[in-house]
Amino acid sequence: MMISKRHITTAKKKLYFILRPLKRFLVDTEFRKRAMYAKYTEKKPVNNRIIFYEAYHGQSMTGNPYAVFKYLIDHNDYQNCLHVWAIADKSQIQDDYKTRRNVIFVKYRSAAYIKCLAVAKYLINDTTFPYYFHKRKEQIYANIWHGTPLKKMGIDIPVRGLSDHKNIQKNFLFSNYMVSPNRFTAETLLKSHDVYSLYNGSILDTGYPRGDLMYQADQQKIKALLSIPEEKKIILYAPTWRGRLGEEVNESEALLQSVQEIQQQAGENYIVLLKSHYYAYKFFNQNQMGHLCVPNKLDTNELLSIVDMLITDYSSIFFEYLPTKKPVIFFTYDDADYLKERGTYIPLEALPGPVCRTLEEVIHAIQHSDEEKEQYAAKYQHFLQTYCYNDDGLATQRFIETVFQGKPTPHLSKIKNDKTKILLYPGGFLNNGITSSVINLLNAIDYNQYDVTLIDYGNNTKEEKQSNLSKINKNVKHLFRVGSWNATLSEWYRHNLVLQRGAYSRFMQRVLPEQMYKRELERITGGTEFDIGIDFSGYSPFWTSLIGFGSFKKKSIFLHNDMGMEIQKKVLDRYPHRKNLKVIFSLYDQFDKVISVSKLTNEQNRRQLSHILKAPQEKMDFVMNSIDYNKILSLKQQAFQYEFGEEHDFTFLQLPKARQYPTPHAQDINFINIGRLGPEKDQKKLISAFAPIAGNHSNAKLYIVGDGDLREQLIDHTRKLGLEDQVIFTGQLENPYLLLDQCDCFVLSSNHEGQPMVLLEALVLRKPIIVTDIPGSRSVVGDGYGMVVDNSIEGLRAGMEHFIQERRIDAQKFDYKKYSEDALAMFYEKVCK
Repeated sequence: MMISKRHITTAKKKLYFILRPLKRFLVDTEFRKRAMYAKYTEKKPVNNRIIFYEAYHGQSMTGNPYAVFKYLIDHNDYQNCLHVWAIADKSQIQDDYKTRRNVIFVKYRSAAYIKCLAVAKYLINDTTFPYYFHKRKEQIYANIWHGTPLKKMGIDIPVRGLSDHKNIQKNFLFSNYMVSPNRFTAETLLKSHDVYSLYNGSILDTGYPRGDLMYQADQQKIKALLSIPEEKKIILYAPTWRGRLGEEVNESEALLQSVQEIQQQAGENYIVLLKSHYYAYKFFNQNQMGHLCVPNKLDTNELLSIVDMLITDYSSIFFEYLPTKKPVIFFTYDDADYLKERGTYIPLEALPGPVCRTLEEVIHAIQHSDEEKEQYAAKYQHFLQTYCYNDDGLATQRFIETVFQGKPTPHLSKIKNDKTKILLYPGGFLNNGITSSVINLLNAIDYNQYDVTLIDYGNNTKEEKQSNLSKINKNVKHLFRVGSWNATLSEWYRHNLVLQRGAYSRFMQRVLPEQMYKRELERITGGTEFDIGIDFSGYSPFWTSLIGFGSFKKKSIFLHNDMGMEIQKKVLDRYPHRKNLKVIFSLYDQFDKVISVSKLTNEQNRRQLSHILKAPQEKMDFVMNSIDYNKILSLKQQAFQYEFGEEHDFTFLQLPKARQYPTPHAQDINFINIGRLGPEKDQKKLISAFAPIAGNHSNAKLYIVGDGDLREQLIDHTRKLGLEDQVIFTGQLENPYLLLDQCDCFVLSSNHEGQPMVLLEALVLRKPIIVTDIPGSRSVVGDGYGMVVDNSIEGLRAGMEHFIQERRIDAQKFDYKKYSEDALAMFYEKVCK
């Protein structure tokens, strides 16, 4: 029997399906770790005896976790506990604990680390656990951050990436306790990472446990360790690391020069020590200057107990040194650049010590420390009262009593938020109608009643996305996905099968890895509970599956188009949506509401998709797109910038980041089309219809605004028809309302639409409108707001000719204020209740 090519191709596909996840599991270490972690969290019970500690991503055995550990390790009530430390470098293990039977050290991010992270009852960290961390409900996670923030963090940093803070967000939201030295720190950390109103854990305002170490330290032992004579006074220089990878030597050499200069000028009575970053410490050791550096192994707060004077810059170390009431000098030689790029929450001039820009000023401050202390006494006292009111040596005890013993305390508080919490996936925020619609909606919502969070990948740095994100109401929060799935190998196979076939059959619905989807949404959101889940995009199987299987009181997915036409849409010989929509359609039943954006589009989608849904009459509904008429009216009045052409008698409209094009003239007949240059918008049909118009009316112009895959094809079609002087491609415009307001008539040639945003925008500007006869466009202008023509070249030509002859299109006045109120009321009623 002969085997056909089709059978061979099918066999290869099946083999690839089987081997690809298996190969990835064997080759990809991170994939294997995530699978292992998922298996442990699903199969292994939480061990109530295990306390898991991590400091500075396993870089040391110091700080707040160390302070908690030191308290518990010798406490009678916790002798049966197993203390597990995550350590990246064995040399950082404290010698006193290497042989303790109830202390275990696991290599950071090793298999043992992953297992302990998954099963330990108590989790103590001063930074963040890895991106795959997903706290179980039985676990107790105390995040004890590593300082009171002076320098700005998260979204407050002036120069930052779109989602640099995404893993910190997740860790904060997962924590049961946000342990804080003062109220300012807790509020600043949560707000700067965009999770303040979402945080459902408890704020424990008891002081940092590590602050106690300064009171408890064995000063003689520390001085002996550092070979410091008893009679010497100690100056500690503890700057923030400013270097970049590849430039460690330059930064370290500058530090060395500063330390040597300070030591020389301070005199023989002082020993100058440097508390430095790992890179600088390594450099000093390599240059036989290691004795000037404090070993990273030595806890900073224990070190502070022997320090007589502190020199720092933007580091939070000075907050914990203030209870000593000894001098602090701030050496901010680069403050102009640093404040511009990073910024501080507290003005430098308000700091409790002299702010020096040169080494000469630092030396002067050292030599006149008594005078400086008196001068800054009031500021010093203010800082003690504001930021150090918990520093009494008992912070660790209060922490243990609350977290481990459950004792009530006035130091514990929660953030009150009675608003309805909405989690919404908005789409890719590229320049399209979905983006315009979601921006308008987010700028219209009542934030006294609703707390809105957008969820996104966070790895897209496209300029258009950044620009569109900047237009959103500042009350909206953003959660970003960090890392990838925590999934077992079995779940991966099932998920890949769903992506191939969809979940239409009973068999496929049983195959669906529902727990994988639930787990991933919880991992991204830090387990935050939301009332309303919305897949506003409706084009991404990933987000559809996560929101569809998420734990919400109500879930909705939006259909922004005639979805039957969308799945068949072909662009440059490919079907861009067919594969994704095949999966998404099969998941519609996971939602309470399947929302189209107009009445007629809903009727069209119901006719084509109702056979997929169990209860289409109950689920399928419509909510009109929101419009921001104030923005439209404001932007259309933006001043024009003119540049006179040398070879032409017309002017050119200049807009930022836009191509240069001639502005509309009053004596011309100016038609305009705005939209993506794709097959559904069918600008080719419009250009063909415009050709005879241009031949009969030399003063006729057609402006085509937008970009897309078919741009070059459309320009070539225009060239072949000899219309280069009358058809004007502007490209994508940041503000299209300027040009729209200057044109005479808006023409939409689409083959299918949901509810075209551009039509609503044209109506706000009182523009005459011509549209092809499709449900989405008819839903906007069909009640007498414009002219509906046959969806053909001849139909469009006749419509444009009619406008030229009449110079008007009969239409009633569009009440955009009432429309906006109705659209928002529909959203509240159908999506949020």
